[in-house]
Amino acid sequence: MILLAAQYVRRRRRHQLVWTVALLMFTLTSLLAFWSEMYGWNPLMYQVYYFLLSPMVALMGVGTLYLLADKSWSKYFLAYTLIISLAFLILISTAPLDTAQLTTYTPPSEIGSAAMPSYVRTVSPLLSIPGGLVLIIGALYSFWLDKSRRYNLLIAVGGIIQLLSGLRARFGGDPTYFFVFTTIGVLLLFLGFLLSSEYVRKGQKQ
Repeated sequence: MILLAAQYVRRRRRHQLVWTVALLMFTLTSLLAFWSEMYGWNPLMYQVYYFLLSPMVALMGVGTLYLLADKSWSKYFLAYTLIISLAFLILISTAPLDTAQLTTYTPPSEIGSAAMPSYVRTVSPLLSIPGGLVLIIGALYSFWLDKSRRYNLLIAVGGIIQLLSGLRARFGGDPTYFFVFTTIGVLLLFLGFLLSSEYVRKGQKQ
């Protein structure tokens, strides 16, 4: 996240800014999950945690479009993400929580969406699925255009792991090891980012 932010300060590329925000959201969800392991959940913590997860993935997709596609498509998807995220935030902040789930949650399993009513849970895939698909397809498309950019394969695999872990938690009803898989996915994305930065740096020297 810090490296991305530093790159944005130097180059002012929109995809770097969007990905920095997405990684900041991931950092916050990780901290909240860690805190819950130590002290348990409270309603506000859980609401913030649950809200950040899906827009985070959508913003990764937005950043991919800013990097690879026409700016108009990027703006459309960003507008879509912001509108759905706002509706998602309103629903989460007004929804009645199943507080029993917060108190009976037993680490190291993840609580996932268990405390949220079903009408709130139906909104999260509207952000995570298109965002994950754009990220994966964009990375594979970039690799297809230039086979020397093998770091895109790491980005694609990281995106696939994140998407599948989210779908497993959402539709399979099993959030176990969600953050383990998500962390692996983010590490692969981060490694892909580091290698892409090295690729760009070498290209600028030539």
